[in-house]
Amino acid sequence: MASMLTGEKREGSARLTQDGESGLSFAYTFHFRVITDDKNTSREEVMLNTPGLPIVGLVYGPLSATCTSMDATRNAENPLMWDVKCEFQTAKEKQKQDPNNQSPDPTTWIPIFRVDSFLTKEKPISTDKTPASAGNVNFGTTGPYKIRNSARQPFETPLTELVTICQFSFTQFEDANLTLQEIMDRNNTVNQTAFAGCSARTLLLNVTGAELGNYGGYYAWRITYQVTYDPDTHDIQLLDVGSCYLDSTSQKPYMDATNTYRIPGNLDGTGGKSTGDATVLTFRTKDELEFSDFIREA
Repeated sequence: MASMLTGEKREGSARLTQDGESGLSFAYTFHFRVITDDKNTSREEVMLNTPGLPIVGLVYGPLSATCTSMDATRNAENPLMWDVKCEFQTAKEKQKQDPNNQSPDPTTWIPIFRVDSFLTKEKPISTDKTPASAGNVNFGTTGPYKIRNSARQPFETPLTELVTICQFSFTQFEDANLTLQEIMDRNNTVNQTAFAGCSARTLLLNVTGAELGNYGGYYAWRITYQVTYDPDTHDIQLLDVGSCYLDSTSQKPYMDATNTYRIPGNLDGTGGKSTGDATVLTFRTKDELEFSDFIREA
């Protein structure tokens, strides 16, 4: 243990202020107790390497408040104890007007798209990148080569790599006549066609908040969205393998070469036996929406 979060102090503050004509800004502080195992532990280590402490720049809590600053003070009587104060603030409303439509009506404003974070996910690797001219005894003499064992079978545990995905959010004012069901139908959907420079089905939309109120004299919904961009799409891909295959319209067991044991075998995507690798099947598990029908762009 270098440093450990031991609890929260009763100290703290909160501040609610008006943010322009159409919103509020909420700021608050928390005081945390941290203990170290060495009186020479650096301030940087206390603030950056204490598990459980907020991280400056990240968003927390139901109000989506950003941790904007952190102060660490060593206890004057006990050098192993630290008081860490963290400040949080909700994001100020950011909207812009269409330059060709300078309207005070917020339901015509174009939202600002803000990148929240870059995340990583594990992705199975199925193809070896050995140059085709090199060849490989296990994979054949022409690329691309499939990753498999020396008997040309897939490994039980696939190889994976970390790939980067991106999350961004935005707030948009919308017609007050929009129903709750219409808002809910937008949640957990993907883009049907290319949108904002991103290919179809690569954007996953989630509704994170909705408020119906009066904004600058206009009655409207204030809806907050979060979008996850995955360049590999949000579809699910699985190898077409199974213990049965189709012979014409009949389902038959997939047997080993000696016709003694039932085995999982490669299929060709139509239910028949595959003479090579299994076909990759793609499943579209998310509903599609035409994002340009309701999300305003510059």
